[in-house]
Amino acid sequence: MNITSEAHLAATVITITGEFMADDADRFQRDMREIGENFNSNIIIDCSELGLIDSVGLESLLWLSDELSRNKYKLKFAAVNTTVQRVFELTRLTRVFSTHESVEEAARSFA
Repeated sequence: MNITSEAHLAATVITITGEFMADDADRFQRDMREIGENFNSNIIIDCSELGLIDSVGLESLLWLSDELSRNKYKLKFAAVNTTVQRVFELTRLTRVFSTHESVEEAARSFA
């Protein structure tokens, strides 16, 4: 897994490339703390390059959502592929996670 970030006006965009598995969870949380600077902005996860996610990866995303909510910010997902979307559906996380066709659409939804 590779994580990159880019700050925008509406949110910080995090791009996850590759597979998000149990072995990546600690590094993801550490990177999110550094990138989010104590969670002081909305975050959009760009899933266009995310190939697969396991249950621990999902738990990490829920953790991030909770941390942002505590600080009055939101987490949204963009460009979710069919594999990841199916995982969200099977785990009923579509009720929790806000998904959008593109990063731009996700950014506009914060308004």
